[in-house]
Amino acid sequence: ISVGAANSSRSLMLGLLALCHAATPPAPSSSAAWMQRSHWIPHNDSERTARFMRLLPSLGLHCPKVGVSTFWYPSIGRRLRGAVALEPIAKHEEVCVVPLANMISFLSVQNSSFAPVLRMADKDVSQRGLWEAAAISLFILREGARDSSPHAAYIHASFSGHDPASIPKTLPPDSDAFRALKPSVQATARRFQARVAALHQRLIAPALQQHPAAFAEGGACDPTAAASADGAASPRSCASLYSLRRVTEVLGVVQARDWNLPVFGRTRQFIVPVCDMLNFGQIGLRVRFDDRRSSFLLWALRPIAAGAELLFYYGSFCQDEALSNYGFVPPVSRPCEGSSKSKHKGSKHKGMP
Repeated sequence: ISVGAANSSRSLMLGLLALCHAATPPAPSSSAAWMQRSHWIPHNDSERTARFMRLLPSLGLHCPKVGVSTFWYPSIGRRLRGAVALEPIAKHEEVCVVPLANMISFLSVQNSSFAPVLRMADKDVSQRGLWEAAAISLFILREGARDSSPHAAYIHASFSGHDPASIPKTLPPDSDAFRALKPSVQATARRFQARVAALHQRLIAPALQQHPAAFAEGGACDPTAAASADGAASPRSCASLYSLRRVTEVLGVVQARDWNLPVFGRTRQFIVPVCDMLNFGQIGLRVRFDDRRSSFLLWALRPIAAGAELLFYYGSFCQDEALSNYGFVPPVSRPCEGSSKSKHKGSKHKGMP
């Protein structure tokens, strides 16, 4: 082995070690109020968001000029929550720095008690991208339901505010909202739901039976709860928490919010608190993962005025694909042709493996 190759291998190994270490959240006292589910549940979405943004410095996130507001979008006829510049942002200024420990990724799942569940899928690579997003979804479902979690603040104050009903591909096929979609969007949604159903049947349902403690950890659900007389799962049962419908909805939200960037030499899917609130558009923001700092960086290519909505260009999507996955169609989108695939440009595309 050449010296250069040895050094390269050593750098890769050090990077992987740093990645595994950083992907594990710090362990603050379990008595910290913000870690408790009960700290967030009594409040409405606006109150949760305000509490979360005030908490950012304590969580290790550096986004001093970023706030949250709502913006009117005439094309869809409603207001959307989004990120806003609280103060003027200078050219080349770092807007947000999010340490890896605050992100939720496949590595977060690997470093948890879900690891045995992941090993069940090691030999099945036919839907690797979808499985990684599904694993993140299972993790979010569990961490959001348990009594205490280091991810409670983000899940309850930010992620849970994203209504799955705004994502057409998650809609139940027998719902009026689904029937109102044009046939081509319905077909896109049905393909997604069929893939999720196959994954749930082949991997998730068997894992629930084989590793009940991992799914129920922290009081997330009751693995012993029996079905009612009509066969419906108890609301507190693990079968209810990780049902096909719940997994489909959370997976749709994960894919609408995730980032796909090189992290220590490999492109990975991950959720980035605060930065996942950037709506679609172009205002001159760029992102990358800094291996040396083990952090996600968002910075400005040009000055941004105070009060401006912070936007990011997700990529190029055909119309049906954009509507199915995000609930809107960018003005520049073209009609889909056949089995169109997205041409993801730039640093962000939102989880369509």
